[in-house]
Amino acid sequence: MQNEVLSSIRQKFEADFASCDDFALREIKGGFICFIKNTCDREYISEQVVKPLVRLDLGLFKGDFSSILESAAFTVCNSYSEGATAVLSGNVFAAIETDSLYAVTVPADKIDMRSVSEPNSDVTVKGPRAGFNENGETSVASLRRIIRSSALKVLPLTVGSLTKTRVFISYVEGRADMKLVNDIKNRLETASAACVVDSANLEQLLCGKSSPFFPVAGSTEKVDKVASKLLAGRVALICDGSPFVLTVPYVFAESIQSAEDYLKSPYYASFMRFLRFFSFLVSFLLPALFTAAMYHQRFVIPAPLMESLEKLEEDISLPFIVEVLVMLVVFEAIREVGVRMPRTVGDSVGIVASFILGDAVVQAGIAGTSVLLIVAFSAVTSFIVPALANVTVLLRFAFVIAAYIAGVYGILLLFGLTVLLLCRKKSFGAPYMSPVFPLNPEGLQDFLIAVPKKTLGRKEKL
Repeated sequence: MQNEVLSSIRQKFEADFASCDDFALREIKGGFICFIKNTCDREYISEQVVKPLVRLDLGLFKGDFSSILESAAFTVCNSYSEGATAVLSGNVFAAIETDSLYAVTVPADKIDMRSVSEPNSDVTVKGPRAGFNENGETSVASLRRIIRSSALKVLPLTVGSLTKTRVFISYVEGRADMKLVNDIKNRLETASAACVVDSANLEQLLCGKSSPFFPVAGSTEKVDKVASKLLAGRVALICDGSPFVLTVPYVFAESIQSAEDYLKSPYYASFMRFLRFFSFLVSFLLPALFTAAMYHQRFVIPAPLMESLEKLEEDISLPFIVEVLVMLVVFEAIREVGVRMPRTVGDSVGIVASFILGDAVVQAGIAGTSVLLIVAFSAVTSFIVPALANVTVLLRFAFVIAAYIAGVYGILLLFGLTVLLLCRKKSFGAPYMSPVFPLNPEGLQDFLIAVPKKTLGRKEKL
């Protein structure tokens, strides 16, 4: 009977992994082992698994693998599905039959990854520069090096019916809201996703059917930034295969904060936060205000300046609103080219294209220099707040159209609706505009004004 069970398990492996050239199955005394060749360290398997099993005395063996295996860890396997999943994750599956059937999985994954380096997406001049890499376990270890406390908890999950992606939910016990931790765990466990290849996929799964306009989860490659968020009471989601770690909940105030703010003078840090907030407003309001002034409220522009603008627009054949929209689209196209091209030539292509097209559209009478200046300045300021860079692109078009239709009143109406949306919005139960709405005087010390002595390492009240 036991021979039939052992043979049945072997046949299942051979059937499920048929046409898989990287699948290896080897017979050993009393059973067999199997693994994926390209994901496992075959030398480790030979020394720590095969040799001990070959020397095994089947007459004395009663399933005590701890007395024979020389590996650092192993897990007793109770079903075929557990064994198949372990093999796909870089483990060795071993089955031996004596008086009963015994099966075990041994970690033997060979990790080929890039070393810890400074992330390109979140550059800092002063402070720690270590970034996460694509290996989830290495990312967890990086957090452990900063938060050296048993209060840092890590819950492993497997998400994606086909990809079987490992996800680690990390939080600091006593600071994070356990209701939020359990809610995130339940959402990911019940999510019906076939493919999860990046942490951005996790954000989509957590949001469900809704697609938020403003981001509801932070995303960063910096280890120290995630560590500070965990200490503040956030929950981190580490996705195996992605160097970007999500932190939830995420509020608007985080978009204008920087890790360097807590390492510099509070006066300079506060100035930079005001600059970022002002730049965020300018990035989508400046083209709209200029459009409103040209079509509806011309009196707000001084007469000498208006005469200069009218002279610049004399040779332009297109209506002013078309000029603005065309240049906004052209700038986004140039930016996309610079991002998608290989890095060695992307920056050069973007700069050259900007100069050539900028000069060409003026010479061809498609747009005036005033429009070029306004569009370029508003576009550049959007990069000061990278977390909201994608949002400002859409807001810029929406506000320009509102300004063309109703002037300043259209801008005020749309701005009011946007603020109302932000005040009503929540990120995993936390008010999105905290600490401004609802008002939290203590939290205002870490909004536009930076007071590192009072806020660094403090648990936030959201």
